[in-house]
Order: sequence, then C-alpha cells, then structure tokens
Amino acid sequence: MLTLTVFLSGAVLMALEMVGSRILAPTFGSSIYIWGSLIVVVMAALTLGYYVGGRLADRFPDLAVIGIILTVAGYFIGFLPFWTSRVNFLCGRLEPRVGSLLAAMAFFFLPSILLATVSPYAVKLAGRNLENLGNIAGRISAISSIGSVVGTLVTSFFLIPLTGVRNIVHSLGLILLLLALLIFFRKPEKETSTRAFGLSWLRWVLRLLILLGIVCLIINWRSGGQSFGSHLDGVLYERDSLYNHITVTQSGSRRYLRFDNSFQSAIDLANPFDQVFRYTSYLHLGVVAHPRPERVLFIGLGGGSAPAKFLHDYPSLKRIDVVELDPEVVKVAKTYFALPADPRLQVITQDGRLFVEQASRAIARGEATPYDLVIIDAYSSSTIPYHLTTLEFLELVRKVLAPDGVVVSNIIGAITGPYSGLLRAMTRTFTAVYPQVYLFPVNGWRGEADFFEQNIVVVATLDPVYRSKADWQKQAEELFARELIAEDVPVFARSLVEDPLLTQKEWLAKVPLLTDDYAPVDTLKHPLL
Repeated sequence: MLTLTVFLSGAVLMALEMVGSRILAPTFGSSIYIWGSLIVVVMAALTLGYYVGGRLADRFPDLAVIGIILTVAGYFIGFLPFWTSRVNFLCGRLEPRVGSLLAAMAFFFLPSILLATVSPYAVKLAGRNLENLGNIAGRISAISSIGSVVGTLVTSFFLIPLTGVRNIVHSLGLILLLLALLIFFRKPEKETSTRAFGLSWLRWVLRLLILLGIVCLIINWRSGGQSFGSHLDGVLYERDSLYNHITVTQSGSRRYLRFDNSFQSAIDLANPFDQVFRYTSYLHLGVVAHPRPERVLFIGLGGGSAPAKFLHDYPSLKRIDVVELDPEVVKVAKTYFALPADPRLQVITQDGRLFVEQASRAIARGEATPYDLVIIDAYSSSTIPYHLTTLEFLELVRKVLAPDGVVVSNIIGAITGPYSGLLRAMTRTFTAVYPQVYLFPVNGWRGEADFFEQNIVVVATLDPVYRSKADWQKQAEELFARELIAEDVPVFARSLVEDPLLTQKEWLAKVPLLTDDYAPVDTLKHPLL
C-alpha cells in the first residue's frame, strides 16, 4: 500500500504542475513567467512539505494520517476548476509576474505541501530499524521519482491533447480520494496504532466524506476533451491542444479565435474578405514593396484570414506556404474560419524556424524557389516565441528570400516609453540583417509622448536605397489606382514613422541585439522597472 501511495502521490504532483500552466494561461498567457511561478511555488511547497511530513511522521506514525492528507489534497485538487476563473480574474489585474505568482500560490501551494508529506511519512512507516533505513529511503525516493516521470509524461504527451484541463484536474482529485478510501478500508494492524484517528465512527465519517467527493466529481465530469456547438456565451468550440487553449466564439456575424488570453484571428461571415483586425490589412504593405508576388510564406496561421485574403486579392500568386506549429489550429481554421481548399495554398504543420531552416537548404541546393514575401505573424500580446525573434532566425529568413524579397512582421509593442523595449530590440535585430527597415504603427504614432502599445507592422527589404514616406505613398497610390492592391494601402503608408528619433543611435542603444544566446523577450515585454 505504501508503494502505491508514494507512486501515485508523485505522479499526481507532477501532473498537477504540468496542467497548471494551462490553468494560468487563459489569463497570463504562456510566457516564461508562468513556468517560473509554477516551479517556484512547487519547489517551495516541496521544501515545506518534506519538513512538515517528517515532523508529523515522528509524532503520528500511522497510515491513517496519510489517508487524511490524501483526502484533503483530493478535495482541494478535484474541486479546483470551480474557482480558478475568479482567482485568475482578480490576479490578472496585477502586474504579470506578481499576478501569475499569486495565482500559482493560491492554486498549487497547499496541495503540493500535502503531497510532499507523503514520502517522509512512508519512510517512517516502512523503516523498521536503522540498519536498512538508507535502503528504504532510497527506494521510496526512487518510487516517488518514477511516479513523477510517469505523471509528467502521461499528462503532457497524452492527457492534455486528448481531454480537457477540467477533466484532468478532476481525475487527479479522484485518484487521491480513491487512494484515501483504500487506506480507510484497510483494517488497522493494531487497535492501539490508530489512537485518536482509529475510532471506528471517525473512519466511517471519513469514508462517507470521501465517497461524497467522488460522487460529486463524477457528476461534474465533462464528456470529452472539447466542447463545441453549445453557443453558451457565444462559444462554438473550446479545447486544449498541445500548445494552446483554443477558443472559438461568435458575436453577430463575426467569429473570433483565441489562444489562451489573446485574440488571434477573426472573420466576418457576412463579408469573409473584410479584415476584422486592422493589422492584417497592413500586411499588404509588403505588396507595395514587392508588387505582383508569386510565392509567399506565412509563419503562423491563426484562423487563416490573412492567407485567404492574399489568395483572393492577388491572381499573380502561384503558391502560398503557411507554417503552423499546432495541428489543432489547422483543423479549427478549416472548420470554423473557411480556410480555402486551394491547390495554391499549402499548410505545413511544423515549427516555423525549422521549416525556414530546411527551406533555406533546399533553396541553396536549387531544389526550391525562394519567396517574394515572408510574413511573420506568430507573435501575440502574451506569447512571444523567442526563437522567432533572433538574429539567427532573421538570417535564415533572408536566405529563403528572392533578391528583391520583403519581410513583413506584426509586432505588438510601443515605439517609446517604458514598454518600448521589445519593439526597439526587434528593430535593432532586423536592422542588423536587412538594409532597410520601416515601422507602420496601425493606430498611428503621435510622437514621443505616445506610450501606448499597439500592432506595429515592420517591413524589411533588401533594397540598398531607403524609401521615404512620399515614395511609399506614391507607390501605394499607383498600385491601388491600378487595382493591383485592394486594401487601402495609400492610407496605411501615411503611418510610416519617419521621426528623427528613430534614426538616432540612442533609440536602439539601451536594448539588446536578440540572439539565440540572449533574447529576454518576456522581460522586454514586461520590464522589471
């Protein structure tokens, strides 16, 4: 019984930590702060739990105490989904580091302490004499570690993509309650060993309490790992994939795609080619720099509204490759966002950087054709895949471009002020690779006093000659007049930032060049001071 208890306690603890990131993600995103908060909370709880467990084991060396501990932990974990949303909402009002740490404390500190007490308790109960105590302690530690490995592997590789977070958490609570029930149905070896805990009426009360918890959790079980078609609060689809908590909602004729706490894409069902999010229209500025593109690469699919619009607007296109890491996102785009089944459109389920690296080698060998446009739309307000921001990545992107190719990237940031670090660092990194880099803030920029974060479309070209705002507007007006671009690019071109501030070295002086070795994108997004 001790072996099973130690194994399952270790498995549940690590499974809870793995699924914890998904509990926090809808409010705090998937940044490194989430994992930092989880690891700090769990490690602090383990430290305290091991100490408390040892003290309790010396004072009350009884298996029934472990049963009580598992009961409390089972109830806490099993019913966790019923109050996480409210706590997340309250903590989400705070600074991201503080908020995520407080939420992690509220959700995971107590159950982690309780589960940590099991191992020292097991050592005490299994140790009959001092001669083999080291062997017993080592064996129990190994069993607990094996449980942790199994819990981590099963949760991250199988359970999260197969069933919902709510069901996983309910299951973890059920496991602990069932384990506690087994303990309380075992007959005590000696009547005196239970002391205050060994009274038969108390055992029956605990058994009934555990059974009540099990029944409640089973009643609240959700059938399946995804929900769709319910239309409750406009939700059409909701599921946890390997990479995101995906939600599809609808309001009127507009349908929205969310990953965790960020909107990713939208479509107006009444006018599918009208761009709901304005920044997707700004992506067409890349066509101003390279008219009549034939081959385009999108890194990041979302709902697929931008690639679909490009297919519709530019008959010159021979091929669009879209690279998307999450296979579930591809399914959602096809099912809910009318991603066209066009032979010119190829969706590749792969990491964007890996695809670019492989494509650059194929192009170097003459086995593939370079791209006229590369559009990077893989960043969100909460999640920034750092390996898609670095100098090494942008150098790879340059290798897949045609000699007159253009890179377009959507970045959420500010041009000046305390939250401008990410944009300035990315601009510095772009300028280290591409001769010309242009910034187009979607909502315009009103000078150094404008500190607001917004979508900023960065256009980088291999052209050695700088284009002024007048040049951009002239080219945009000509292409728009000839109906070679349907989007209102003459208006977008007016937002080009030509402020002298951006040409000064001081604007980029205090931010790092982002490299694979050093790319603190989360800290740049949310500065410490």
